Amino acid sequence: MADEIKDQNPAQLENIKQALPDVEIEFMPHTDLKKSLAKTHAFIRTGEMTPYSNIILESGVTF
Repeated sequence: MADEIKDQNPAQLENIKQALPDVEIEFMPHTDLKKSLAKTHAFIRTGEMTPYSNIILESGVTF
């Protein structure tokens, strides 16, 4: 998640923490978050309009 959510949208950050209580959250600058989208296989646009509400969810399978 973007570092900026902490100051710019703390209510949304709390909502996300409540929705994903067991998920470790890693923060990075918003510009870096946008750059990392180039490495994704897919993304979903939800229409969320509050500032810095973007989340990158990472999933992996160990064989």
